[in-house]
Amino acid sequence: MILPQIQIARAHWLLGALFLAIILEEYVPLRDKDGRTRRSRSPLVGWALIIGGVGAWATTVFADVVHDMLVHSLWGDILFAAGALELARRRGVLERPWLDYVLPVAFLSCGALFLIHVAIHPSSQGANWHVAMGTLLILGGLLELVRLRLRRSPPVPLALLPLAGFALVLIAIPVAAAS
Repeated sequence: MILPQIQIARAHWLLGALFLAIILEEYVPLRDKDGRTRRSRSPLVGWALIIGGVGAWATTVFADVVHDMLVHSLWGDILFAAGALELARRRGVLERPWLDYVLPVAFLSCGALFLIHVAIHPSSQGANWHVAMGTLLILGGLLELVRLRLRRSPPVPLALLPLAGFALVLIAIPVAAAS
């Protein structure tokens, strides 16, 4: 079963909106009553990652190309694992220093999969956009890893810009292609 282009565009719009919610929730600074920056403990990020993972896995069912099936199932695995770890961290069930690296590593991994997706089939429709999206995710993940390693917290993390760009590209490009 092959989905019409508009259905594919709607799925991308939904995943882009979920990703935008994730990065706004995680990277727009929250201030407590003392004016100090604090991390969100909302379960929104974890659940949005899990829903995104389920969406990526669903693509595997409707894909008609083997490498699409493989890449989308790996995206689903990464997003689901990151979502489960984020939920555990936010609920206070799992407190480990390495949990701070879950989102940046997930962004790097998903960005690398975009580039692998294009490398497997460089003449595919939207290859240039896949390269752009992969590059934005990798850049966002790297900026966030650098911020974590420096243990400095700017008022607005630099990773917010490429990650927001990724979300907007994910929303806009498939919708424009379908219309």
